[in-house]
Amino acid sequence: MNMMRKTTFTIAVCTLILPSLLSEKALAENLSSQWILDQYTKSRLFVGGYDKENKTLHLGWQVSLKDGWKTYWRTPGEAGLPPRWTWKDTDNVHAITVNWPKPELLHIFGMDTYTYHNEVILPIDVEVADIEKAFTIGLDLQYLICSDICIPQEGKYHLDVSQLENIKISRFQKAQLDRYRDLVPVKISGKDFVIKPDRDQENMLTIHLPEYIGDVENIIVEGSDEILFGRATSNRDGLFSLHHNGKQSLEGQELTLTLLLKDGRAKETKIIVRP
Repeated sequence: MNMMRKTTFTIAVCTLILPSLLSEKALAENLSSQWILDQYTKSRLFVGGYDKENKTLHLGWQVSLKDGWKTYWRTPGEAGLPPRWTWKDTDNVHAITVNWPKPELLHIFGMDTYTYHNEVILPIDVEVADIEKAFTIGLDLQYLICSDICIPQEGKYHLDVSQLENIKISRFQKAQLDRYRDLVPVKISGKDFVIKPDRDQENMLTIHLPEYIGDVENIIVEGSDEILFGRATSNRDGLFSLHHNGKQSLEGQELTLTLLLKDGRAKETKIIVRP
């Protein structure tokens, strides 16, 4: 008799809890696009956070790569191609910002490239226009993967969130995204940086860093798409130099510097090239 009562009680509890668990699971599943699978990759677009105060959804584009394959950072370096983003079928979207975790420097065949291997999640901040309305977004993403050969890839992703007010974020998806959000370089002021042309060497820039930055292992420099910058080399404490292929003077141009520190952190700043 006692056994029958325990069984009845267990069934009753499961009857009450199971629908709630299934409902939460269904809500979480709706916050991810379908996985796109092929011989070399699997990828998706998912929701990993929501900042109600700032009306911002934190999305992640996730790609897992077969062993030995890599894909490229926003500036690939001396070889490769960056991802190309096309946002479409958006509704209730005010602004979109793609963030880039620090890349890995890969030196191969005499060239420096900036890549990701195994897996990467690119954090994407989407500011919604109205938190009381549904949210819809589509992404057509073209990207390149390379091993011994290179293969262009394309993924089409779609997300549709019907209720932002009561959104249920998967704790697993949040943890996945937060891990890579922590790897995005911290933006800092460049007011104490000095970058200017080297008067003694053509197509050479010198960069002087303030002491408080810390031990820098590498500096990635970005400018216009037409200009390619080489790897920065350290001459002495806080002083770096690098070549570029620009045909015109860079004086007055704004450059983006990503500082890869020896302790694993990364910082980013924008500065103007001085005369």
